[in-house]
Amino acid sequence: MFKITVFSPIPPVEIGPLLKGFRFTEVKNEFVWKVDGYVFRIVPFGTQGRAQTAYGYRVFFNGSIDGGQYLFDLSMGCFTPTINAVEFDLTHPTMKQSDWISDMLRRPSYKTGQLRGIFEKGNVKIVCLPNDVVNLQLRKNHSRVVKLPVFLKEVEMIRDDLLPVEYDLFSSFEEGIAI
Repeated sequence: MFKITVFSPIPPVEIGPLLKGFRFTEVKNEFVWKVDGYVFRIVPFGTQGRAQTAYGYRVFFNGSIDGGQYLFDLSMGCFTPTINAVEFDLTHPTMKQSDWISDMLRRPSYKTGQLRGIFEKGNVKIVCLPNDVVNLQLRKNHSRVVKLPVFLKEVEMIRDDLLPVEYDLFSSFEEGIAI
């Protein structure tokens, strides 16, 4: 599931009623949109700065990055959001933390960090967690403006590199033709 950390000058009290027009429901201080097994959640988490000039939100979604970006623009785009990070938690039922680490050590394009289990490829940081989850992180530098589609594509590219989707081009030949 993707996670976007964002700050906006609009407090959650004002965002809630506006999102109801887009069929969001408020569940335990979260704004949730669900359809066909796909989830898009906006979770307020705090403020930034002493004067509370920006309110923090974490946006979670599963599914395609195009759909997530569309819903992000639809729900948060008009609130002048400042995106700070894009993350993705990667899991595989047969991979343990040691398996992830040894897999990345074999890949020359992944640079090792100062601590065991931390890697880097391009701008994306990769953290192998003890609970067998790999966290892909892309954080904002102070000098650059975050473009959400670029950040999502970079994280998705690393995700697809670590866990490629296998397609069987010849699977249709295995099935019989019904007459």
